[in-house]
Amino acid sequence: MIERVLAFVRGRLWLWELSGLAWLLLLPYIMTAHGHLDWSGHALGRDFVNYWTAGQLVREGHALVVFGMDSFLAAEHRLFDPALPFHFWSYPPTGLLPVAPLGLLPYVPALILWSIGGLVLLTPAARAFLPQPRDWVLVVLSPAAAINVGLGQNGAITAALLIGGLALWRTRPIIAGALLGLLIFKPQIAILLPIAVIAERRWPTLIAAAGSALAMCLLSLGLFGVQSWIAFFHFTVPLQEAMLSRGTGPFQWMMASTFMTGRLWGLPDVVAMTVQAPVTLWAAWLTWLGCRSDAPWERKAALVMTATFVASPQGFNYDLIPAAAAALVLWRAYEGAIPRSAALAVWALPVFLIAAEAAHIAIAPLVLGGATWLLYRLCVPANPTLAASASTVGEAASNT
Repeated sequence: MIERVLAFVRGRLWLWELSGLAWLLLLPYIMTAHGHLDWSGHALGRDFVNYWTAGQLVREGHALVVFGMDSFLAAEHRLFDPALPFHFWSYPPTGLLPVAPLGLLPYVPALILWSIGGLVLLTPAARAFLPQPRDWVLVVLSPAAAINVGLGQNGAITAALLIGGLALWRTRPIIAGALLGLLIFKPQIAILLPIAVIAERRWPTLIAAAGSALAMCLLSLGLFGVQSWIAFFHFTVPLQEAMLSRGTGPFQWMMASTFMTGRLWGLPDVVAMTVQAPVTLWAAWLTWLGCRSDAPWERKAALVMTATFVASPQGFNYDLIPAAAAALVLWRAYEGAIPRSAALAVWALPVFLIAAEAAHIAIAPLVLGGATWLLYRLCVPANPTLAASASTVGEAASNT
């Protein structure tokens, strides 16, 4: 038995140890909870209270309440706990579709179902992208996945859509497009998908993605009415912009973007966004060049997964499950110290991001940017002979 375990974790021990640490950190969080509240007075599962409340409001026929800051917080106080601190809804009406079923359950069972269900959805996507069991299991149990569960977030769902869509874009282009189009409820995760799909000339995937996104919008329009979209643009978008420009504390510390790093360093939001702009263009350009290359498909997909979080001004530590999958591609491709250190840094980033950002140490843009550059170089090598040699060694090692 011990030999089987050692064989399973061989070559990935540091990754397993960091994953174990992340999941162990959930134990004191759960054990110090009192009822449906955690130790800090927030909801157990923290952000999940937003999804659960939205589901309850949809069930009551009051979906429009979700989009007003004061009305939504009042609903959370009524439905959950009057002492709940400030929370807000930040998604378009399409975001109500996946949370609507939560209105049928009490809070704690809904939280358990949401947490387990997200990992269940992630599993086939991870298997499609990284077929070896020790790789896809690692993705499902990655530190980012643990953080996502602890915060009650939707990162496992968005990761399942992104990873699954990219994994299937060669063999099942229509299904791949349908999955990628569903990310319309969280468009910052799909920021580079049009560039990648066009660069790859995967027109059926592009058409299917557009159709899937349009279907989601029309369905939300039919279920929640045109007023839901008006309310979203009138109330939710300005609130989200205000939070990005003025939000502080954990809201800042969990965010991995160059824009938020600039804000942490005291830059005005306009200047921080000006700094973000060339970084976004750089990530988009690398994605275009990488996807235009003849590199293996998994390297292109991994490049898209890390470049997405470099390009987007909004991306949190619980969103980084796709970056963890990309880190495994980088880990397998080379045995060298620099790329494996970069892969390890991406893997550990969700756990250490909050402490580093709170100390104004800008690790996230450097870690994700460095990994993106290394993955780009795997797709478009500066020295094809050396890169091919390194790739052969790394892939041989991954199969042992």
